[in-house]
Amino acid sequence: MKNFRTLLKMISRNNDMEMPEHGEKAKGYKVMGIIAMCCIMIPCCLVVGFIVYIMTAALMEAGGQTEGLNLVIQLMSVFGVIFSIMVIFNLLYFSSDLDHLLPLPVKPAELVAAKFTHAYFAESVMEFMVLFCGFIGYFIAAELKPVSVLTSIIGVFLLPVLPLVYCGVFSLIIMAFFSRAKLLKNVDFMVGLAILVFAGLFVWSFAQMDSVNINNYIDSLKNGDNIFINIMNRVFFTVPLFIKALQEDSIVYMFLFILVNALCVALLLVLGNALYLKGVYLVSSSRRSGRRRREKEGLESFAIRTPFKAYLDKEFKTLVRTPAYRKYCVVVNIIWLILIIALFNIPATADSIREFRATFEKGYFLSDVIVLIVVTIIAFFATAMNSIASTSFTREGSHISFIKHIPMAYRTQVRVKVWISMLFSGITIIISTVILSIYMDCSFVDSVYYIVIGVLCVGICTYTGVLLDSTHPKIDWEDEYGALRGNLNAFFNMAIAIVIAIVFCAAGYLLFRFTWIPSIAVYIIYLMILGAMLILMRRYTMKMSENNIDTDAYSE
Repeated sequence: MKNFRTLLKMISRNNDMEMPEHGEKAKGYKVMGIIAMCCIMIPCCLVVGFIVYIMTAALMEAGGQTEGLNLVIQLMSVFGVIFSIMVIFNLLYFSSDLDHLLPLPVKPAELVAAKFTHAYFAESVMEFMVLFCGFIGYFIAAELKPVSVLTSIIGVFLLPVLPLVYCGVFSLIIMAFFSRAKLLKNVDFMVGLAILVFAGLFVWSFAQMDSVNINNYIDSLKNGDNIFINIMNRVFFTVPLFIKALQEDSIVYMFLFILVNALCVALLLVLGNALYLKGVYLVSSSRRSGRRRREKEGLESFAIRTPFKAYLDKEFKTLVRTPAYRKYCVVVNIIWLILIIALFNIPATADSIREFRATFEKGYFLSDVIVLIVVTIIAFFATAMNSIASTSFTREGSHISFIKHIPMAYRTQVRVKVWISMLFSGITIIISTVILSIYMDCSFVDSVYYIVIGVLCVGICTYTGVLLDSTHPKIDWEDEYGALRGNLNAFFNMAIAIVIAIVFCAAGYLLFRFTWIPSIAVYIIYLMILGAMLILMRRYTMKMSENNIDTDAYSE
């Protein structure tokens, strides 16, 4: 493994997003980084730590201890597999650096080790922070023991290993033994099926209980009859070893936990040495045959249309046909629809929402403001989370110079990128708001008003994302998953959306707390402020984005 460090440096340099180091742009990104840290990463960590603390304290009163921490770790392991499988799959087999790395005198295991290590650090940084805060929450509630503390520190770095090993082993076996036809589509389908299985098991763990509430769920964890935990403990078998070492302050189980993780990585490297090149050569042959098939296609499918419609069609097909964009930019919007429907139908939340609806129907000021704030939050979060606006220029990749040379005004191109984000995000918010209005039994006028507010919020978040990405897009990426992974513009756009949502939530609370103005006045104030913000953001974004294209700001 003497070439491992050199390979790791090369791979990391090719996949990381380069940030400006000097000038106003660098200062702006540092400020946004601080905002993102304060509004996203730190709150997430604090929430997880608080949840672990509450569950641990409740379980200790009921005779348990580590079951709540075990649940959080298993959920993180599941998400680790879901979000990392296609990343490792593409990093191993579809990155352009393979053309330069394969001729080098290195072993397949060294290549696999370097790519796996890069994915481990790139995908697990946030997980390190969340686990660390989760362990702090656990130790605040439980007794502090020396071996347990050492085990938790080791666990921060080793618990993410097994999910990534599963992803790597899955990729090696699939590529070595599955033949060429529609390979990526098959893998995408299998990943989707795995997500449904995991989600089904988690929902089933609730369905087993007579009545769904947190006390019954904690009892199921303590009694050991939670179906989700029982199955996940067998799938992610290093977690029970870690929990045993943590709970019993056992140095034996701690070393066993380390040893099993080392054996898992060793298995990945052995399989990589035996199977990796076979899969790489299969991909190369499939690419060549695919090119031959495409050469036979004619021009009959192309039709004459206006440049604006043609460009919009190009953006639409890029999002819908590319597996990475389809999954993380398009399909992700369905989450909000499912979430709203679930909140109104799950017994644990349905009763509380039914009580709130009764106060809303009476026309209380606070209930009106809460519904308004909920619509605002969903609109900002949904638009920022799908990353369509904040990757509008990133998706061009190394062909970004294309936008300077086609016979189309820069303003028109920026307008298309805004429209395509508004299309997906706007439809999501409109449907979500309609569902919310139906469940809350809102009047027709109120429903239309909430839809208008939602669309205004989508517009503000969209223009912010487009502005960020036009200023400094991530154009050096190996595959479409790389365009989304590590893209700080999407991260910053989410942070800005959170800040705006917090400001509006605080404004709504202050209006409720210190004034006696009627709800209709608040509605008018919100509408005027959001409308003014949208007009200002549109003017500034269009002007700056055109200038960024004209001056090649993205190449700085």
